[in-house]
Amino acid sequence: MEVTIVVFIVLFIAGAISFLRPTKKMKALSSIRLKAQKEGFKIGATPQLRKKFKNWTPHVAIYQLRNNSKYKNLHYIRNENELNLYDPISIKYDEKFLEIEKKISELPNSILEIIFYQSNIAIVWNEMFGIEELVKIKEAILKI
Repeated sequence: MEVTIVVFIVLFIAGAISFLRPTKKMKALSSIRLKAQKEGFKIGATPQLRKKFKNWTPHVAIYQLRNNSKYKNLHYIRNENELNLYDPISIKYDEKFLEIEKKISELPNSILEIIFYQSNIAIVWNEMFGIEELVKIKEAILKI
């Protein structure tokens, strides 16, 4: 009887320890996020920002980068294979609209949605594409 109790206690402790160990996926995400922070990205968003994104789900992440571009208050959403202007529609009548569209079309396909604010650019993307894809995203955004 005492042996059974000792075995159950050992199994309980082993089970609790195994739950504390991070999974391979969590280790990969942790590595990507650490490297992303070194690249200048802020990871995560406020609930208000999440509400602005139409493609956000718990399976994708919101990353933010300082907006050094001349574009402010633009919102693009991926529809099939291209990013389409969502807001403001009035920008379509701007003389620089074709220039903006060309630059936006050169962004990697892994960007599901992008919003240009006054101080930052927020993107929705799948982190499982890896840090190499994030570096491509950053380089493409910096060209805008």
